[in-house]
Amino acid sequence: MKSELYDKLGAEQGVHRIAHHFYVNFLKDDLLRPFFESIDIDQQERKMHAFLTYAFGGNSLYTGKTLRRAHSGLVINQGLSTVHFNAMMACMAQTLKEQKIAAELIQEVITILEYQRNNILGVD
Repeated sequence: MKSELYDKLGAEQGVHRIAHHFYVNFLKDDLLRPFFESIDIDQQERKMHAFLTYAFGGNSLYTGKTLRRAHSGLVINQGLSTVHFNAMMACMAQTLKEQKIAAELIQEVITILEYQRNNILGVD
């Protein structure tokens, strides 16, 4: 169950660490960094924390935009594409490895995030 995943990832504190270190790695990536040059990264990190909490089965109060709506401007105006999504997934995998998350849990996280690919890229 997803709530078990949330707990196995360290619940509130673990998901917070993952969200924070994800953006540390994200901003080191030359391909991804330009998407966040004019964004409040602390606010973005809070949004990611809320999304990951929800996606992994925790209690989340996220009431923001849908993933499709939140990323549509990036797709249309900045060319967000599969190449960028793949780089984001690599950043997440790297983050999870650095946080010493077990390989089977990393695969579970990647599977959950992969499910959102079409929503993020605006593909039907």
